[in-house]
Amino acid sequence: MSKRIVTFGELLLRLSPPSHLRLTQATSFDLYFGCAEANVAASLAKFGFPVKFITAVPPNELGESSLSMLRSFGVEPFALIQGKRLGIYYFEQGASERPGKVVYDREDSSFSTLKKGMIDWESVFKDADWFHWSGITPSLSLDLAELCEEALGVASRMGLTISADLNYRPTLWKYGKNANEIMPALVKHCDLLLGGIDESEKVLGVQINENDTVEEIYTNWMKAFPKLKNIASTHRMRANASSNGLSASIWNGKELLHSREYNVSHIIDRIGAGDAFMAGIIYGLITWPDDHQMALEFAVAATCLKHSISGDINLATVNEIKALMSGMGGGRVSR
Repeated sequence: MSKRIVTFGELLLRLSPPSHLRLTQATSFDLYFGCAEANVAASLAKFGFPVKFITAVPPNELGESSLSMLRSFGVEPFALIQGKRLGIYYFEQGASERPGKVVYDREDSSFSTLKKGMIDWESVFKDADWFHWSGITPSLSLDLAELCEEALGVASRMGLTISADLNYRPTLWKYGKNANEIMPALVKHCDLLLGGIDESEKVLGVQINENDTVEEIYTNWMKAFPKLKNIASTHRMRANASSNGLSASIWNGKELLHSREYNVSHIIDRIGAGDAFMAGIIYGLITWPDDHQMALEFAVAATCLKHSISGDINLATVNEIKALMSGMGGGRVSR
């Protein structure tokens, strides 16, 4: 039986000017729904897992449309219908050396009004095997950080495997707490973590020395958070807004494994690439629990394909990802 997965986060409306226009030039917008945890949920559902997504949306057409989008991917939404608005973010696509830009408009959203005690986590996690969250949720408010801690406590007690993407967004931490004051108490519940060494001190509060190797840094993470079994990280090389090299690595406590490198030469949309990787590594570790190299290669191929797809969600199938892993890239037409 497939692992049953639960993810938790805020569902957002994304508005992007078409044709790489700047926000100041826009007279119309392309509309998408997504968010880090919903993107992971949709990918995993597309990969064949039963997935439930926990959120809150307003009682209006935007709220219902966002949930319909999730259902269209096979995700089962569990949403509190409350509040007055769906959070929004505007994304300006970059080009060449001009970077992309995000402008958030998510204050006082339906999700932001959630508090401890409002969600019956034992009911949510009944029959579930895996729980995924990200560092975006606790960055939004102390109430949401406490709600996240509540969820993680129940998930740990019920024996779920727990994964997290650190997803450090400095512009979101506005309520008087630094990430490294909040995140360590949450990360202690995790079995799998996606993050980079530059987040060690800012997010996890784990000090690093100038001469520390990656292996030494990740070993220190596992000492600080003994439940951790795997730490994954993505790497961009020779990057601008239109192209980059792409690879990834995973530390399993014994060895640091490296993926092959892809050259993504024409980026259509990079939003959600990390979420595509997260879904890929979850799929990979469940499917090949004893072959971390295979799991890693699946995840990096998934994120590579996401760069070619508009919107937040990776629409690549398992077979398409495996085909790329096998060398069937290069833009050949599938007939």
